[in-house]
Amino acid sequence: MAANASSLLAKARKGQRGVVESARRDWNRRSSSRGRRRDGEKEGDDEEGGGCDDSSSVGDPTHMPGKKSEAEAVTEDYQLDADRSFDSEDCRRAEALGLVGEETHYRQRFAPCSVMFCVVQCIILPVMMWQCGVAPLSINPMIGPYPDTLNYWGAKNAVLIVEDGELYRLVTPIFLHAGLIHLLGNVMVQAEVGNRWEKEWGSVIWMIIYMGSAVGSSIASTCFMPDNISVGSSGAVMGLFGAKFSEIFLLCCERSRSIRDLAAEKARKRQVCLVVGGL
Repeated sequence: MAANASSLLAKARKGQRGVVESARRDWNRRSSSRGRRRDGEKEGDDEEGGGCDDSSSVGDPTHMPGKKSEAEAVTEDYQLDADRSFDSEDCRRAEALGLVGEETHYRQRFAPCSVMFCVVQCIILPVMMWQCGVAPLSINPMIGPYPDTLNYWGAKNAVLIVEDGELYRLVTPIFLHAGLIHLLGNVMVQAEVGNRWEKEWGSVIWMIIYMGSAVGSSIASTCFMPDNISVGSSGAVMGLFGAKFSEIFLLCCERSRSIRDLAAEKARKRQVCLVVGGL
């Protein structure tokens, strides 16, 4: 078993090196003329700068202060030739090198807002159930507290919002859930796609979309379902899906020109499946 694993690992490393070498050969073949022009411009700049040249470092990459790895060199080559069209083979090579992918489009490494909402929502429901008890399944099939408890903690109540002016009830329902089943469904979706899209958009944009969708869904529920008490972050989560679907639709209208655009287009196709499946 160990020998087989070592053999497979060696083949994978050999194949990765082959992909790198193939990508570099492909680039050299397609852009040799452009490389010669860049070299000519570089020589002209050296002559203007006084002709300083360290002959000991020529042809010896170990003496170059800014030596780059294979992946970095290929990345720079693709970026320098971003005006030409790329095919699926180029995209496959770039993905194999790790130059493109969903992670390359992230603006930040963490998603603090998404995590914070999930934690707060997971804390509030057990506290409500501990304080006021669990309602029978005939009253609350979601395995949660009584409806009066939800109303006391800030559920959407059209009468209190319109007549008593308790506008905070347009926001507080996103922190409340009817029961464990309701909480589990919302938190799982929010922790998965909400976390990913916050990294991609940034916390500020994510918060604007999330809170705007939450308030908008509460207003719509107040207008069209005034007799019901509503809780949950489903409206805010659906707002995230709607924003992502709009982004994908607009980006699909753009023409792919570079290797990164082509790879991003493939990533958007996968995201379309995710959004449609989530809806």
